Amino acid sequence: MFAAGLHVLLVLNQLCVVKMINPKFYPCDSNTVENGDIYVDCKHRGLTSIPKLISLSIISLTLDENQIWQVRSDDFSNIPNLQHLSLMWNCLPGRLKALRLPSCKVTIDHDSFVNLTKLNSLHLAGNSLNTIPHLPQSLEVLGLEFNNIFRIERPLKTPLLKQLLLAKNCYFANPCDESFFIDPQVFQDLPELRNLTLGFNNMTSVPTQLPPLLENLDLKENKITEISEESFANLTKLHFLNLESNCQRCDHAAQQCFPCPNNASLLLHPSAFYDQRNSLIKLNLQGNSLHHLPKNLFAQLNKLKTLDLSDNFLAFSIRNGTFFEELQDVESLNLLYNYQPLKTFQELILSPSISKMKSLRKLYLSGFFFHQLSYHSLKHLVKLPKLEYLDLRMNFMSFCNVTAFSYLKALRTVVLSQNMLAFNPYNTTSSSDVQSNYFSLSEYHSDKDLRIQETPAFTAQLWTKSMQCTEADCPNNYTLWYFQKCLCYGKLFFDLSQNNIPWLSASTFRGMEEAVCLDLSYNYMSQTLSGQQFYPLIKLEYLNMAHNRIDLYFIEAFQELRSTLKVLDLSSNEFHFLMRGIGHRFTFISNLASLEVLSLANNNIGIRISNILNSKSLKYLFFSGNRLDIMWDNRGDQYVHFFQGLTSLTFLDISDNQLISFSPEALVNLPLSIRVLRLDSNLLNYFPWSNISVLSHLCYLNLSGNHLSALPDSTVYFGLKLTSLDLSHNRLSAIPESFFSQATSLKNLMLNHNQLKILQMHALPPSLHNGHTMCAIPGREHRRNISCRLALHANPFICSCATAWFADFLRASLLDIPHLTTDVRCGFPESQTGVNILSIDPRSCQEIFGSIAFLCTFLLTTAATAVPLLKHLYGWDLWYCFQILWAGHKGYTPLHGDNMAVNQHDAFVVFDTRDKAVRDWIYTEMILNLENKDRWRFHLCLEERDWLPGLSCIENLHSAVYNSRKTVFVLTNHGGCASENGIIRQAFLLVQQRLLDEKVDVAVLILLDAVFPKLKYLQMRKRLCRKSVLSWPKNPRAQPLFWNDLRFALASDNVKSYDKKVTESFLSYEMSRS
Repeated sequence: MFAAGLHVLLVLNQLCVVKMINPKFYPCDSNTVENGDIYVDCKHRGLTSIPKLISLSIISLTLDENQIWQVRSDDFSNIPNLQHLSLMWNCLPGRLKALRLPSCKVTIDHDSFVNLTKLNSLHLAGNSLNTIPHLPQSLEVLGLEFNNIFRIERPLKTPLLKQLLLAKNCYFANPCDESFFIDPQVFQDLPELRNLTLGFNNMTSVPTQLPPLLENLDLKENKITEISEESFANLTKLHFLNLESNCQRCDHAAQQCFPCPNNASLLLHPSAFYDQRNSLIKLNLQGNSLHHLPKNLFAQLNKLKTLDLSDNFLAFSIRNGTFFEELQDVESLNLLYNYQPLKTFQELILSPSISKMKSLRKLYLSGFFFHQLSYHSLKHLVKLPKLEYLDLRMNFMSFCNVTAFSYLKALRTVVLSQNMLAFNPYNTTSSSDVQSNYFSLSEYHSDKDLRIQETPAFTAQLWTKSMQCTEADCPNNYTLWYFQKCLCYGKLFFDLSQNNIPWLSASTFRGMEEAVCLDLSYNYMSQTLSGQQFYPLIKLEYLNMAHNRIDLYFIEAFQELRSTLKVLDLSSNEFHFLMRGIGHRFTFISNLASLEVLSLANNNIGIRISNILNSKSLKYLFFSGNRLDIMWDNRGDQYVHFFQGLTSLTFLDISDNQLISFSPEALVNLPLSIRVLRLDSNLLNYFPWSNISVLSHLCYLNLSGNHLSALPDSTVYFGLKLTSLDLSHNRLSAIPESFFSQATSLKNLMLNHNQLKILQMHALPPSLHNGHTMCAIPGREHRRNISCRLALHANPFICSCATAWFADFLRASLLDIPHLTTDVRCGFPESQTGVNILSIDPRSCQEIFGSIAFLCTFLLTTAATAVPLLKHLYGWDLWYCFQILWAGHKGYTPLHGDNMAVNQHDAFVVFDTRDKAVRDWIYTEMILNLENKDRWRFHLCLEERDWLPGLSCIENLHSAVYNSRKTVFVLTNHGGCASENGIIRQAFLLVQQRLLDEKVDVAVLILLDAVFPKLKYLQMRKRLCRKSVLSWPKNPRAQPLFWNDLRFALASDNVKSYDKKVTESFLSYEMSRS
């Protein structure tokens, strides 16, 4: 039997290894682009050391948010082509670290990065570093934020460095108790530096000898008290300069505040920015307690486009200063929160010099604090031909003459939110004031030289900047914000949200006649709309009335907008719907002929409402946060046709409606045009799957966040257009095999956060069986591909031999499987709880043959009929077993030779030297990984390399077996052809003899091919000592695990790894006696 078994083992050499495309660098994710470059992501993997990666194609490695506290010199030796390395947030310093975390410090060997000659981006933020490690000369980007580096005295020796990020190394949340210092020589050795960030570093002055090619300089949140004429001298290329919050204004601080001595302002020399006159584009002087601006400070800045002067004390300068004259090319001016302490002006007054800012597009005047806005307030802005955006929120404004905005011809967005506007029609200004204002402004416009003409070129430019929003094939993630962005960008938009408007009338909108978008949310409106309130708004397309108390009873509501209104937001108007006994009607919807988007969300709509909604134009309906559970209860069918009249509806959101079940009647009476149906965040324990085919246009169904515990064990005929199904966050424990059998178009399936224990291959949709990474969308004239997704994380999968195929599927699949390497874990058995499925060794599975009944029948049958046959076929085996038992009983004396005193080799490797593929594997894989790499390095004995010439073959073989701690048999299978090899046979006999003589088991088997016959010796070996039989993995990403297991097998004693349940051998008998 032994001869036949060994013969078959030798023949197993001929099977080819099947390539697997799985997470190659487990536990990290990897992405291979078209040119073969590999991006490896090990972010937030709980790593305590840098994984051993071996690849010449890895160009990017992310190791953020782990607990890697030691970087050794050889950690990156096997990825020499690395270009981007991110090792951030592994050990936050001081107060930035969570209290539950232990104190730590990242230590980096001095030559860890030096040999990465192609590295151009290195990010080391949040590692509690005290010094900067040695860097490769090729480096272009260096990130060192959130460390403890506050003295840099040694040059970095990176002449190609373009970005140096040093922010937040010394500030109140990461204190260092001294001023940040950089030796000037450091900057002199960085001739190519373009971007330098030094914010939050307790600096008391601007660093000297900055690189002349610097383009971006960030010095915010330091303690710089003066900007002199020489501070930025010779920085002629500087585009962006940030001096924010160096002399902070503490009466408006949102965090710990550090003012300058005596609450002084930042001292600015009039020529502080002179050398940047032809380069500076953006300047930030926010939060520097400025009371006035030096004359000619900005006069020479010819290219300045963005200026931030917010959080200062410039209230009086804004009213009568002249600094605006120096900002003629500025396009965005931020004057937020420049209010004078304890002072609220009666009226907004702007300096006449602001009319010189001909290029101004955006003006921010929030937090200026005034009560009124009149014609005179804006008269100087009329001369600004490009002003598009005007922000006046948070000013305690109680009166606003909106008509004044109509004279700003280019204006597109007016923000008046967070004020105290009421637009009370009974409290108006006197006629004399209005007449005076009118004549003064008319006279102003009569000036021929100052007349504003909207040029066709500028109008065309505004239209080209508009958002191009086209309707998606499957609009599953549309929100009201998306529609606002699409409809309102580049069009006249008034934001009146968060004011005190209690009542609407036509006079409320005087001056807003050209408005296309209007936001009235978060007011105090509590009225019944009669169809007269919005009459002046002849172009209105978007109307937001959320968070009010609107009464929707009359059919005339909004009828004045029936030809223009496209988007209407009536969400969170639940006040009247919660009042008992009051009825509500939605018949007004049918009159809005242009309405396409309607939100009735969060209104607690449940009873005493219209039985049906009717609209031929409505496409998107948001109905979440209501009470469909009351409307569709089992007591009647009054509202079962509620949505049926919306004949053009494509998107229906009825999430968060406390639905416990979804009746078949309610489903079949939904509009047949629906493409997106959202039922998430309900309480559903039943869904009528058999009726889903009625919605033939459905492409996305969301049932997440419900209580579904089972799916029907029958075929469900999903529509041909259903591409996405979300069943996450339910209670599903199994997926029936027939359920998805007809879901031929399903490309995205979310099953995460359920109770799935077993997932059969045939239970998946047909398009996901083979794991194709790209799926074509059917029914399209020009077919395009989308990424197929299968979400399985956060399920308690059973990890056993019965489900071994599942791990193989995950390893081989090309599908987009979110959190595959981090959160697809075992839940059972208890010993494997929390273990990632990809880390389970597939070789650990052992087949279980038969049941008790079969075993009894088999024993009876073989006892009566198979004894002679067994004696004929396995007589030698019985004799061999008898000899082993006899030797164990009687004892024996091992033969000791001089050459056996000391093991000269760790392992003798036996293989078929005639097989070129095996030889290549031995010399390119085994020797590289066992002799030349890792901390455990083994001394191997090879026939072609280490045998002594002149000695006979049997002498060399005997010496190799007895002078080696282990004997490794490398076996393959090639097509089932027999291939006798005397060396392997004799080596095997010597190993068995050594087992008899020395009672040591030194055999280790390596199976290079995936399929081998079920040899009894092999099966017995696996059962007796599983760790001594290793299979070369199909998946390249599992190879590091293979080498780790082989090292363990070579270094450990086979006998100690024997299965404790095996008691037949004499070894276990001897061990039990001892």
